[in-house]
Amino acid sequence: MSELDWDLIMKVHLKGSFSVSRAAWNIMREKNYGRIINTGSSAGIFGAFGQVNYSTAKLGLFGFTQALAKEGAKRNIRVNCIAPLAGTRMTETVMPAEVVNALKPDYVAPLVGWLVSD
Repeated sequence: MSELDWDLIMKVHLKGSFSVSRAAWNIMREKNYGRIINTGSSAGIFGAFGQVNYSTAKLGLFGFTQALAKEGAKRNIRVNCIAPLAGTRMTETVMPAEVVNALKPDYVAPLVGWLVSD
């Protein structure tokens, strides 16, 4: 893996999440209310062949989320990380069709809705 491949993935997943959270944090802090949902991946939990950069970044998001949740707790800012395993165009190349169909992304949305609710 090239250093550029490593850096680009870190920039998208870690720095991207940091940048969005940072932009919203002061507003949420002032309002004493906020919700952030970060998206990890099963690749971060279990690893994925040929994707050391992606797996590392996605598990890094979990650590980022845990620390941010502790910082926001006293101000009613909840921060969670989901690591959905869903049947998508990306996973249909590595999962049998019946598994892809059983893991509809539609099943993830209600969880996210609950996490951001009061």
